Amino acid sequence: MARFHDHGDKVAYFFIAVGVYLLLRAFAEAKVSSLTVELLYVSIAISLLTSNVPRVVDVPLHLAYPLRCVELFSFLLAVAAFFLLCARRFLL
Repeated sequence: MARFHDHGDKVAYFFIAVGVYLLLRAFAEAKVSSLTVELLYVSIAISLLTSNVPRVVDVPLHLAYPLRCVELFSFLLAVAAFFLLCARRFLL
């Protein structure tokens, strides 16, 4: 049985890389894709970054709660954008 508790930093770095990739993709496709897709990519990237950067970088304690609020807000924004995309795809 493999133990994954030693690989927490590697997983966090992977999710940070995915977040940076999504941000770059969103800004590269800004003129081509719809606003809802851009909102989805950016909100997922922000959620990934705000949840994983504090795991690998020492963040002051007074910034922990605002980062958590930004993470939750961007996650809910991503869920709303996903539902909008699904509704537009299946209803129209």
